[in-house]
Amino acid sequence: MKLRVTVTTHAEQAAQDRDYWRRQTPEARLDEVERLRRESGNFLYEYPARLQKVVTVTKK
Repeated sequence: MKLRVTVTTHAEQAAQDRDYWRRQTPEARLDEVERLRRESGNFLYEYPARLQKVVTVTKK
């Protein structure tokens, strides 16, 4: 394993991140969003594997 360290600014890193995600397929982007949702949900709120849809119907 080779270790590579780079020094960059926040703006440069943000541009690199945007370029990286633009090169990814839509499926890969959605997979990452789902992974982040599960990770943050388990950590913060202990979400179930899938969010439940709740519909409320009211009459005036």
